Amino acid sequence: MRHFFRLPATHVRHQRLVLFFLCLMPTQPVVADNLFPADDGGLYSRALAAEASAASGDTQSKPGDPPPNLRLRNSLIIGTGATLVAAYGLSNWWRSGFGGSFRTINEGWFGAGTEFGGADKTGHIYSNYAGVRVLTPLFESAGNSRDASVSLAAWSTLGLYTAVEVADGFSRRWKFSPQDAIMNLTGVALGAALETHPKLDAIFDLRLDYRRSPGASKFDPFGDYSRQKYLFAVKADGFAPLRENRFLRYLEVAVGYGTRGYDTGGERHRDVYVGLSLNLARLLADSAYGGRMHSTAFQRGTDRLFDLVQFPTIGYVRRSVD
Repeated sequence: MRHFFRLPATHVRHQRLVLFFLCLMPTQPVVADNLFPADDGGLYSRALAAEASAASGDTQSKPGDPPPNLRLRNSLIIGTGATLVAAYGLSNWWRSGFGGSFRTINEGWFGAGTEFGGADKTGHIYSNYAGVRVLTPLFESAGNSRDASVSLAAWSTLGLYTAVEVADGFSRRWKFSPQDAIMNLTGVALGAALETHPKLDAIFDLRLDYRRSPGASKFDPFGDYSRQKYLFAVKADGFAPLRENRFLRYLEVAVGYGTRGYDTGGERHRDVYVGLSLNLARLLADSAYGGRMHSTAFQRGTDRLFDLVQFPTIGYVRRSVD
């Protein structure tokens, strides 16, 4: 089955939901200060509920009560995202239309003989993971409790991706892939696990690293499989003894996977990576915020960006598995 973000003459399947939450981000200026909550997520929900109560003149509402239009807010978040994805899909992924019976395909996993060597499967995990990580604070800023926000983000992400996969099964060009569906579920589970376990979140990140391929006609982090790397980073700052060391606290160890040659031609090979990188969130906190993490809306936003995207502050050792 195809690869998230079907651009003209370009295969990109694993980033569909990335488009979804990036399109949603500009709609959030009115809740920017609450978009990326600090540790006490309930504080933001209570403040929003109190503000909604005061604006409506409802003196009977308590500060801890949810806004009276919470269901509408949630529906708008989900509906806007679904509409954007459907519109984009109809103009890019499903341009050949739909017809016939529901079809499935066994694409395999990470084998050398698969269409993209497993880079697309890793992308499914990442996209669903990223969707949960971005939508959770968005739902929380709308007035949901912390637990409800995680649940809404997880089910919305999984539901959206499942709908896209089912649509693929009925499309003329693509087919439903059970491997993709499993990877979607894996990404959602990982995102929800880190959202509900702050201590684990302080230690682990899943990131996308992209650098443009030589000879590529444009910067294309979604379709340029040969320069995508998916990295699982372990942050020294998440361990109290290492956090106290003024040098080690800024280091991260990253383990990753990527492929080359599957979409650009030439020799194909699958690679694993091990690298050292800098913890940009900790650097920002120490240099601009007196060591405080998640203290402002801007800092919370950049922290989430650093959680999801690997910037070029890393050195790799690459080894082919073929």
